[in-house]
Amino acid sequence: MVGRIGFGQVKGGASRLGLCLGLLSMLFSVGPVNAEQEGILSVVYQGIPHDALFDLCFDGENGLAVGLAGTVLESGDAGESWQAIENPITENALLGVTCEGGKAIAVGQGGHIQIRAADGSWQAVDSGTDQRILSTDSNASGLVFAVGGFGAILRSRDNGASWESLVLDWEAILNDFLEPHIYDVVVFDDNTVMVVGEFELVLLSSDGGDNWEVVNKADSSLSGIYFTNRQNGYAAGQNGKVLKTVDGGLTWEAVEVDTQENLLDVWASGDDVYIPGIRTLLRSRDAGASWESITEGDISVRWYQSIKGTSVGGGNSVVMVGHSGRILKIKN
Repeated sequence: MVGRIGFGQVKGGASRLGLCLGLLSMLFSVGPVNAEQEGILSVVYQGIPHDALFDLCFDGENGLAVGLAGTVLESGDAGESWQAIENPITENALLGVTCEGGKAIAVGQGGHIQIRAADGSWQAVDSGTDQRILSTDSNASGLVFAVGGFGAILRSRDNGASWESLVLDWEAILNDFLEPHIYDVVVFDDNTVMVVGEFELVLLSSDGGDNWEVVNKADSSLSGIYFTNRQNGYAAGQNGKVLKTVDGGLTWEAVEVDTQENLLDVWASGDDVYIPGIRTLLRSRDAGASWESITEGDISVRWYQSIKGTSVGGGNSVVMVGHSGRILKIKN
């Protein structure tokens, strides 16, 4: 099913897999300022050198991480330990995953989408596209979005069982015939949806994807978006670009950070903000007012693609995934 999307007045690459696989040829020391702390990071899972993990999610203390060749890892202890499922669920690279209410949805190459039921079984579903799907998010009511290459925005209203492609007027948005890659998406419980991508795009829908408006547009690509609550959020991307909103995503302001590296994701809780990327891990303890660069371990020479956290024991368990199938836990 294809839905034509109505647009209000505009106010305001490379694919994730291609970016990740190209990182290994780009690794060299850049000498960022070291955080004045030790023992922040611990390796809780290690794959082989040619492995790669691209995303993870938590549903309470239960976590999933996904990567190359259909790799799926599971955690039942808030990321303290991880185990690979016995058989890959697909030969395709899995680039994004979302967990909600005991179920999960994984997305990846060639428009591939897999749904995990509460009993742990996985089933492939028809996405209706062969575009690479880079990210997905869902809410408790069963609204799911998946986004990816060449302007792909997919919507499901039934927890991922069926999908429709939303066709946006990219020529009107960009004043060009380009179809931008869309790198990340967030879906709120009130069915508000935001996506980020190339050209520093932040697109906002207040009605579950029927209508959209552009609330930010510039030059850099944005790779990740995260909200600590309905009002306060962050986006991060190319060449050290960090944006912050305090009004629910209606407006965005640039946040100054001391790096020009490509930033790949963002996660925050309260005033703590973490941003991983290529040879970079940034942390703020004051909601983005100031930042420190963490260079412990291999951070300054390798890449970490995704970061997520979950509440446990009165605090947060914060975990990153990336190169070599490696999973790091961050002491916060």
